[in-house]
Amino acid sequence: MTFKFVAASLLTFLAVSAASAEEANIRVDANQVLHTLSPYMTGACIEDVNHEVYGGIDSQMIFGESFQEPCPGDDNVSGMWRPVHRGTALGRYSLGPDGDLIPIQRQRMTFVRGEGEIGIENKGLKRWGMYFQEDKPYEGRLGCEVDRETQVFVALESCDGSRTYAETSFTVPLGKWQVMPFQLTPSQTDTSGRFVIKLKKPGNVILGSAFLQPGPWGRFHGLTVRKDVAEGLLAQGLTTLRQGGCMINAPEYRWKGMIGPRDYRPPYKGFWYPYASNGWGIFEFLKFCEAAGILGVPDLNMGETPQDMADFVEYVNGPEDSPWGKKRAADGHPKPYGLKYVELGNEEHVNEDYWRLFKPMAEAMWAKDPNIILVVGDFCYSQEIKDPYNFDGGARVRTLAVQKKILDLAVQHHREVWFDVHIGTETPRDWQGLGGVPSYFKALKQLSPDAKYKVVVFELNAGCHNVGRALGNARAINEFQRLGSVPIVCSANCLQPYRQNDNGWNQGLLFLSPSQVWSQPPGYVAQMLSRWHLPQCLSVETKSPGNSLDVTAVRSNNGRAVQLQVVNLEGKPMPAELQLQGFTPTGPMAKVVTLSGSLDDVNTPEEPERIAPKESQWRHDLKDGKTSYTFPPYSFTILRFE
Repeated sequence: MTFKFVAASLLTFLAVSAASAEEANIRVDANQVLHTLSPYMTGACIEDVNHEVYGGIDSQMIFGESFQEPCPGDDNVSGMWRPVHRGTALGRYSLGPDGDLIPIQRQRMTFVRGEGEIGIENKGLKRWGMYFQEDKPYEGRLGCEVDRETQVFVALESCDGSRTYAETSFTVPLGKWQVMPFQLTPSQTDTSGRFVIKLKKPGNVILGSAFLQPGPWGRFHGLTVRKDVAEGLLAQGLTTLRQGGCMINAPEYRWKGMIGPRDYRPPYKGFWYPYASNGWGIFEFLKFCEAAGILGVPDLNMGETPQDMADFVEYVNGPEDSPWGKKRAADGHPKPYGLKYVELGNEEHVNEDYWRLFKPMAEAMWAKDPNIILVVGDFCYSQEIKDPYNFDGGARVRTLAVQKKILDLAVQHHREVWFDVHIGTETPRDWQGLGGVPSYFKALKQLSPDAKYKVVVFELNAGCHNVGRALGNARAINEFQRLGSVPIVCSANCLQPYRQNDNGWNQGLLFLSPSQVWSQPPGYVAQMLSRWHLPQCLSVETKSPGNSLDVTAVRSNNGRAVQLQVVNLEGKPMPAELQLQGFTPTGPMAKVVTLSGSLDDVNTPEEPERIAPKESQWRHDLKDGKTSYTFPPYSFTILRFE
């Protein structure tokens, strides 16, 4: 054997070995079903952060609906409104409290003298303009008061007021606070219009609320929900919505402020926005979930009294002839909501203070409806507990002592209780908390062996909405599916107005403007997992260079379909040998759905589907249960064999 031949053989061996070292191996046993998967792992959290609700899903087009924002200048007009005038008309404005009436602050405008008109205009959230569709009716109401019979005009106009698309008027009779309905149908489409309230003759009017929304044509099932936003969320395949987050920690966030006619509901100082609206609250949320056919879980403030919580349960689940059931029926929902899950608090210090509030609230709620499952708003972000799953720390030990009390209370009342955990999914690899979830389960079991409990994830959190965050979500859901003991997983936040980021939570699954909605990459991950959901989790073994592949294997109940859900965490293609044991496809082609891109890629109004799943067919050439597939860089791929 010559040196030349030996050298060539060695080089060939090294090349083959290097190639093998870079190849992954995925082995699936289709006969080994580990557990059944919950259908509620493709959920989202909605809260009024970055105006997800008020200015987002809410069909209300006016922002500044109750005139609570202070005047930014010296014109005495509420901050989201601007004065307008035409001709020689002279007007006067004032802004301030008006006795003990609701709302707290009111806007007064007076036509003093001259010819023409004076008034105020509103351009919606961010004053980015309202979207009017030609020949489509818009409905509105104006809450007002006059000191003499007065004719008030309302109009839809162009941004600068040079064109009027629709105008109507109504006469407000002398008297106290009244709500006047109206309808406007624009003669022209405009993506950046404005709504105007005005006077054309001497007189004055005190304004307390203003409401404008599309007619039934533009609302989901006739609710106060933007139809295009609702359809965008449903297109993502969301199976669960949790209404909660820091929003509910506002001291004035109370459910009794969210019932009755919207025009009479009190504004409140919100956690994220100081002039928050109760116009779209817990019950608008529940009605939307009911109409959409998705599971809804509301979160309530820990400052509610036990009696208020008992009343809440009767309001949502009590019979129509009960005291609070009658109020529900009067509010337009005779049938009980059938609410099953309620969360108490958000990211709380689960300490003795929480326990003193939780115990009487829980007992009052269980007394009204023993089937209600309460969710502890656990997982406190704090300096004291830097690692929430470090059970050796003194702070966490004290927290576990309270959790034991909660579990023992549930045993005493023969009830089940859940605990909410929030996870970071900023990037595919750099995240927080997931590794400790199994130890959390174990710790809870040790605390109270007879207790019925579960751990849920109501927030997958990030400060971005790009491909990196999408892969982080996909990996988290993959791992929770393999874990098998988490019934609900929700990503925060489900909505976000375009370029609206007041606080760093730049993580909307669906973005919106007045005239457009579009999904971001994490929203498409939810869509893929929901649309291609299979209920049985299989045993899978994965080996890959640098642990670059995260793989979950699932199958159909009848065993006729097997699916791989694969996250490639690296920025390079990853070839893999696939081994399917105990399963032979009936056809030669496998279905492939892939989402991929650079980690920072997002979708924009100009390119709303730049990053979107791509579906294809792949000839798998399976032989003796083996084949190979190369997963694209930074990708989430679903392979379905049937």
